[in-house]
Amino acid sequence: MATQHKHKKKSKPAHEIISIAMRRTGCYGRCPAYIIEINKNGMATYTAMRFTADSGVFIKNIGANLVKEIGNEVYDTRIDTCRDMYKSPNTDLPGLIFTITYADSVKTINNANYGPAALRQLTQTMDGIVGKKVDETWQRQNTSVH
Repeated sequence: MATQHKHKKKSKPAHEIISIAMRRTGCYGRCPAYIIEINKNGMATYTAMRFTADSGVFIKNIGANLVKEIGNEVYDTRIDTCRDMYKSPNTDLPGLIFTITYADSVKTINNANYGPAALRQLTQTMDGIVGKKVDETWQRQNTSVH
């Protein structure tokens, strides 16, 4: 009698994504330093710190549907299985740090720009939220940036 193998369907992790943040750190030159964070309610915060076209803290509602699409990108590419740190061959290049906050845990990925292609795709997606410059759809907050 042949044994039947049951294949499990690829399903989303049980832990819900609360927010996804991407931080670009500075370098020894004029590399832009900023943070983009999206929350599950659709609110995005862009904190422009150094060498960016704009400076300050800006917020915008990007909509729950876009947040869901980005969350699905994170789930589908299994970013939760990425390493916590990818080794950088050069110390003077800017860093890229992802912080994914789940309902029950936090996943931080340092030097994500040296990680798998899924992280590069997520970087493009997150950068696309702001684009090259803040436009009139973003609301400036009266918060100082340090």
